[in-house]
Amino acid sequence: MGSVFNPWKWKDIFLAYLLTNCSLHEVKEIERSLQSTPEGYGKANLMLSWTWYKCSTCFQNIHFHFIVKMMLSSIFSTLIIATNSMYLSFNYRDLSTASLRYLSSRQALADIANFRTEIARKRGLTKNKWVTFGGSYGGSLAVWSRIKHPNLFAAAVSSSAPIQAKLNFYEYNEVIGKILSAHNSECPKAVKEAFAILVHMLKRRKYYSKLETEFMLCEPIKINSPKDTAFLMINMIRLIDLFGEPEEINIDNLCDNMTDASLGSPYDRFTKIIHLFLKSKHVDCLSASYSDELAELSNSSLGYLRIKYERQWLYQCCTEFGFFMTTDSKNQPFSGTPLRYFLQLCSDVFGPEFSRDLVARGVKTSNRYYGGFNVNGSKIIFSNGSNDPWHRLGITKDISEDLPAVFIKGNTVLNSQRPTNRMKSIHAL
Repeated sequence: MGSVFNPWKWKDIFLAYLLTNCSLHEVKEIERSLQSTPEGYGKANLMLSWTWYKCSTCFQNIHFHFIVKMMLSSIFSTLIIATNSMYLSFNYRDLSTASLRYLSSRQALADIANFRTEIARKRGLTKNKWVTFGGSYGGSLAVWSRIKHPNLFAAAVSSSAPIQAKLNFYEYNEVIGKILSAHNSECPKAVKEAFAILVHMLKRRKYYSKLETEFMLCEPIKINSPKDTAFLMINMIRLIDLFGEPEEINIDNLCDNMTDASLGSPYDRFTKIIHLFLKSKHVDCLSASYSDELAELSNSSLGYLRIKYERQWLYQCCTEFGFFMTTDSKNQPFSGTPLRYFLQLCSDVFGPEFSRDLVARGVKTSNRYYGGFNVNGSKIIFSNGSNDPWHRLGITKDISEDLPAVFIKGNTVLNSQRPTNRMKSIHAL
């Protein structure tokens, strides 16, 4: 059996990169930080280039260690190379809109390809096979790396990878509704009623004080525009979404409480759940200020707060992918966050030129460039879980023998990355 190096021990690598923005016809050279396993791996038969999305600690993540150990321990002399090709390595003077013009999925693919080529050249590994591996947006990059650079990457393994850009991603909340319904058919009905009552109360100033207390809001409610209402509703929806995590406060707890008539009306039950959740997370209050959110998203400094990635990811949503999780569908239990809110957010944060037409054009361009659901490639494994809303933009059925899908019912993105018998086909790739 071959040896797999401890993924807890990483060595930083710094490579010079060409930073290109095709629309501006500019080329700049920067330095990106990458990580790899230590020297001394010998003759590696398989290289694994790891692409990940929005994760500053993913290389120390026990889940990553589990996957590597279970899936690659039988591969002789495997060298594992981690490329955090997203925002920690975005090396520029600031995060202004002008600087963010260089942030794109195409640039990320160029980085990955350059990284693979340079490491192979410097370490004498030009004849070895490389496989890209990633989850979420990192999974998208893994798939697209194989599609766009088949000469550099022998195969790709993705988990919960959205490969179809979509402006109005209303399906996200539809999946959340189905998850609630699977637990108890009355659960999404109760949630929908609670949200309807909440929207009604937000339209009447006399209820503001009551809402501030019962939902533990951080600041007084100020509804100056529909954006203020939408922001508060989004925070409520995010809390419901977080109940999907396998922790003490989960979907079972949510639906058990939302369907318990002894706790009062659906609205009363929902306020109790909010208290329970915030207490479990040791959070003192829930933000209700759109202006505060806008100020944080508009902060273009390279400070610690930007490691959260919200500004960078929002920029890519506004320029390439959309992925706006709206409540525009009738087949979901939430209210108050239409597509126009997200489009206005793009404009408010990045400038008036970020119109609906610009955002829609970016989504269309991405699907045309990458192919969307029409995958034009081979030797790619697509893994998804039915309880992960992102599967609606991914591949859940086999396309061909060498484009297999692993669709796990009842699982989320994390669990869908656990190895299955079908995923052992990585050896064949």
